[in-house]
Amino acid sequence: MYHSILPNEQHSAAERFLQRVPVLIATSPLCRRLKPVALLIDIAPMTLIALPHSLIANKFNLSPRAAQRRDNVIRQWLALYEPDLYQAVLNLTQSMPAEVSRQAQAFKSWLAELLDTSDMPCDYCGSLSTVRIGHRLNFRCRTCRRTFNPLKKYYLDKLSHCERWLPFIDLLLQGETFKTINQQLGINTDTAAKWQRYFLGIMELQGFLVLANYCQIKRRQRCRQIWLDIHTGDTFLPTGKSHFRSKS
Repeated sequence: MYHSILPNEQHSAAERFLQRVPVLIATSPLCRRLKPVALLIDIAPMTLIALPHSLIANKFNLSPRAAQRRDNVIRQWLALYEPDLYQAVLNLTQSMPAEVSRQAQAFKSWLAELLDTSDMPCDYCGSLSTVRIGHRLNFRCRTCRRTFNPLKKYYLDKLSHCERWLPFIDLLLQGETFKTINQQLGINTDTAAKWQRYFLGIMELQGFLVLANYCQIKRRQRCRQIWLDIHTGDTFLPTGKSHFRSKS
C-alpha cells in the first residue's frame, strides 16, 4: 500500500516499522486501552500513507475519534523509532507524491479522451455505425436507431457543465473548499459537493485509488487549516469601538 506513496528511500524503514508494531503493542503502555490492540497492526500501513481518520473508521467500523486515537499512537511510535519516516509521512500532505501525479495525469487524460471521443460502439447492439449528436456526449446508432450516452456507465451523465470537469479535478487535487470552487468555476457549493462525491467514486472505480485517497487527504487538511485559522488568536475579533460601557 505504501510503496506507491512513500519515497523509495523510506520503504525499508516502513517495512522495519511494520515488523516492529506487534512488539510495540505488547510492550507499550500507550495501547493498553485500545481494544482490540491487534487492530493497530492493520491500521499502521494506513498511517504510513496518511489515510484520513474517516476512511480508517469506515473500514474497521470505528468512530472517527477511535480511529484518530489509534492513528495518533502509531504516529507517536513513528516519531520515536523512525523519525525520518515520520517526517516523510508528514510531507505527504505538503507535496504531491510521484505516483499521485502520475495517476492524476492518467485520470485527466482518460476523462479528456472520453469527452472528446467521436466514435463509440452502440451500447445496445454493438454496432460501430454510430453518430454523435448534440453538445452533450450523446450518440445515435444507425443500425438499431437507439440513442445512448457512454457517460452513463460511469454515472457522469448526471453531471452538467462537462467543460468544467477538468478544472474541477485540479481544484480537487489542491484540496480547495467548495466556496473557493464556487468562486473559481461558478458552480454552487451543493453542486461542488456532488461532483466531489461522484469523481472520487469514479477514481476508485477506475483503479485510481492512490489519487482518490490523496484528494481526500488534501481536502481534510484544508478544512482543518481553515478551522485553525478561525479559532486561533484574536485575528477575527472586531477591532472597532466597544459597544459596552465600562463600569465606573
